[in-house]
Amino acid sequence: MRWRIPFLAGKWLWHIPCNTKISGISYFKTSVLSLAHEQPLRRRRGGRIGILPPRLDARVIRDYLQEDKMLWRTIRSMEVMAHSSSFLLPKLHQPAKTPANNYTLVVLNQQLPRFMPRLWAQAKMRICADGGANRIFDEMSQMTNDLDRNRYIPEIVEGDMDSIRPEVKRFYSSQGSKISDKSHNQETTDLHKCISSIRHRTPDHEKANLCVLVTGALGGRFDHEAANINVLYVFSDMRIVLLSDDCLIQLLPKTHHHEIYIESSVEGPHCGIFPIGAPSTSTTTTGLKWNLSDAEMRFGSMISTSNIVDSDKVTVQSDADLLWTISLRNLT
Repeated sequence: MRWRIPFLAGKWLWHIPCNTKISGISYFKTSVLSLAHEQPLRRRRGGRIGILPPRLDARVIRDYLQEDKMLWRTIRSMEVMAHSSSFLLPKLHQPAKTPANNYTLVVLNQQLPRFMPRLWAQAKMRICADGGANRIFDEMSQMTNDLDRNRYIPEIVEGDMDSIRPEVKRFYSSQGSKISDKSHNQETTDLHKCISSIRHRTPDHEKANLCVLVTGALGGRFDHEAANINVLYVFSDMRIVLLSDDCLIQLLPKTHHHEIYIESSVEGPHCGIFPIGAPSTSTTTTGLKWNLSDAEMRFGSMISTSNIVDSDKVTVQSDADLLWTISLRNLT
């Protein structure tokens, strides 16, 4: 809906167009109302608003206009971030229309998902976080019916080394895996250590297309899950996807507009989108059965769960960082 915010500067009545659907512009409208002693605006036909009280200082108005221009520049410069779960598809079936990412696989110490062999085979780099090495050692050969453990060697084993079994550590060390012992650092989780290491190792020109897939981040103790979700926020400038047999979770930073390409053969239809830590005062989506339109979301009030994907592309824009989650089909 189009609005026009009128104000008096000198002898002239000016009308400033704005779109209340866009985050930030409503801030200007609210501020002008506050200056006008909170007198309500009267809506007229054609989507226009009645005249504000005349006692407004022109210099203050100019300041607000400058802020408004800066907000417009920010909004217009927002880039679109594209997302796809094509990494779950067989390599030959990955569509050309979806964004291509070079992904690094991080394995945590939880049961491996059914589709682990596919992720392992297509990963650019494989990192086991401490006890995640036990999972590869014990479970990978059983999942693939291949008893040759030498075929599944991670490039790096990293963490505080309080969970990896001694024989597993010796085996991978003898096979050329780099053992990165971070036992001196007890202030961060093993996943935090791995993500920090990945960011440090990745050349700047490759960071834009880097995607980190994390298995074992969901399930088990809830405090572990919360710590893993917190890593998404700590490294909000990186693409990180948490995976389980049932669903995936990723962060949609407020710094971008988001286009999520749905791979219906491997994911959906159930999904959810919501903020954690800070509320969203304005979220708008397309492509869902129950879309959000300039909606407010916060814990203790409304959040979007048990929604349904209704298109092959979902778009999201918000004034807050959001978590996106979607169900995964019975993949093998």
